[in-house]
Amino acid sequence: MSDTVSVNDMKWPAEQVLTMACAIYRTKGFTSTSTYVSSDPENELRWTSKEHLCYQLVPTIASKEYKLLINITKADVAMAEDIIKYYRRLSFGVIADSISDYMQRVFATTQTTEVSFKDLGVIASIPSVFEKEMVKKRITDEAKNSVQEHIGVIGNWIELNIRYINSRYIQKLDCYGHEAITDTNHLVNFLSKTELGKTGQTQKIRAKVKEHGVNYTTKTVETKLNYVKPLDIELVWQ
Repeated sequence: MSDTVSVNDMKWPAEQVLTMACAIYRTKGFTSTSTYVSSDPENELRWTSKEHLCYQLVPTIASKEYKLLINITKADVAMAEDIIKYYRRLSFGVIADSISDYMQRVFATTQTTEVSFKDLGVIASIPSVFEKEMVKKRITDEAKNSVQEHIGVIGNWIELNIRYINSRYIQKLDCYGHEAITDTNHLVNFLSKTELGKTGQTQKIRAKVKEHGVNYTTKTVETKLNYVKPLDIELVWQ
């Protein structure tokens, strides 16, 4: 009789596995089965994040071509600790029946001391989900702390000093969405075919006031802009 333990019967310390998932996310990003490309020449998408995690924990089951050694850093340890604290705090106000099966598993795996092979797929995805949550929280906090007033006159041109708080590609619209705070602490929002600025960047722009409204996500007052043109001036933000 063999003494070899089946991978399905293996157990690992939950925080150790999450820390490795953070290291994989830091070095390889997150790759799911929907983005998996087996023929990727750079090997960035050759293995999913779940496979990376499996192979790092159990090298004996790795494919022959897999020779990656992913080292854990202090930043990975800190991120894993932050994730555990975040979901632990969040769980206190959550009603189990009100969240998806996936989120129930996220809560479960971040609040237990030990995990098994069946948990690795969820754990591999948690760093990506957590980072998106942190981005969303930061944007919401900035928007809610902005002055709840519209700026400019609809149809008029204005010049503004702005700091980008979010810049993202919107696949459905095939354009970039930008959210920014002005130096007077007002929230503005605009679309463009190209990315005009990255999160955190400050800039002077000229634009036409398109609409006075309320932000769909944060429910805060915002001014929508059109025909936005950066004036090639990067500001020293005070």
